[in-house]
Amino acid sequence: MTSLSKLQRMTTIGVLSAISVVLYYFKFPVPFFPPFLTLDISDIPALVGAITLGPVAGILIQFLKNIVDYISHGSYVGLPVGQIANFLSGALMVGLIGAFYHVRKRLDTGSYLVSVLVFITSMYLLNYYFILPSIMGLLGVSEAQYVQGFTQFNPLATDFRTAVLFVIIPFNLIKIAMVYSIGIPFSLRLQRILQPERKKVAA
Repeated sequence: MTSLSKLQRMTTIGVLSAISVVLYYFKFPVPFFPPFLTLDISDIPALVGAITLGPVAGILIQFLKNIVDYISHGSYVGLPVGQIANFLSGALMVGLIGAFYHVRKRLDTGSYLVSVLVFITSMYLLNYYFILPSIMGLLGVSEAQYVQGFTQFNPLATDFRTAVLFVIIPFNLIKIAMVYSIGIPFSLRLQRILQPERKKVAA
């Protein structure tokens, strides 16, 4: 971790960011959810960075990914609300678990539970007060019109609050479960492989 030079760290962050950008192109829909909610595995390189280099590295990878995406593709609402939402979501997801690992040198059930709970609570508040209202405002649609897109996939989404609670939150639970279940075992295995090599470099 700390035995890497600044150049090595920045190079690694650059490579992981590039991989994340490429993976971001491959999105897939989730059955029983609105088609504009798609999953991808572009958060996994950032998770690798957060575990092997520290939480700040993971957050930086998320930031660079979304900067490149906005420059390359823009945003369907004009302003980069989607990229900001993706950055906040990804930064919370990888930053929390990366911080737990680097403070405690291990991950346990408590680490996962607290990370998921803080992530889900934050995503509820962000979507309810910032992300979705911003999208509605930029698209020029009313709250009732926007909620209709959720109701047809989940009848429990009868208003804005329930749309966030019964559609956005379950989607984010699926997202963090997928990223953690794939990315954490891979990151920890890679960390164990890299540690002896870094000790040799430091020596």
